[in-house]
Amino acid sequence: MARTKSFDPDTVLDKAVEVFWSRGFEAASVEDLVAGTGVNRASLYGTFGDKKDLFLKAIDRYNDHSSIKATAETTAPVRAVLENLFGGLIERSTDGRYAGCLITNTVAEFGSSDPEILARVRSSLAERENALDRLLRRGQEEGDVPVNADIRARARHLLAAIQGIQVISKINPDPRALQKIADEAVESALR
Repeated sequence: MARTKSFDPDTVLDKAVEVFWSRGFEAASVEDLVAGTGVNRASLYGTFGDKKDLFLKAIDRYNDHSSIKATAETTAPVRAVLENLFGGLIERSTDGRYAGCLITNTVAEFGSSDPEILARVRSSLAERENALDRLLRRGQEEGDVPVNADIRARARHLLAAIQGIQVISKINPDPRALQKIADEAVESALR
């Protein structure tokens, strides 16, 4: 008879995200994952596969909870949405809990050396860019973004600013400096 799991896989994935986010893939040992998730090695492997499989699932979980993706679903004015998005980003990037973004950190760690991880990262960034594109298109319909604006280019610019803030915050977590980057990105997107 199969044993019933004594843990919630989604909760374990959330905890694995934290371990990988704070340590990176290579530096996160299986012992770190066991300690961070509270699940023994056999149960981790039995539920999620090997360390790389767990990492890929953690990337998916992280992406599922992206604040950028959630922005496209709101009906608030586009400027307010972007200001709130960047405000939350800066707060998280400077609170000392995590450095950067799991996706950005993964790019820095792997580059293009692992095709499967690269595909996952590209997919994640594409989803974020598409969410920003949808938000700006709504802004265009509501008159907040010029009709002749290149929406895709502006969405990419916003994504680059978001990713850049997360990289810069690792070496200079000054909220005022990061806010200036955010303010310029928002203004560029809306004018």
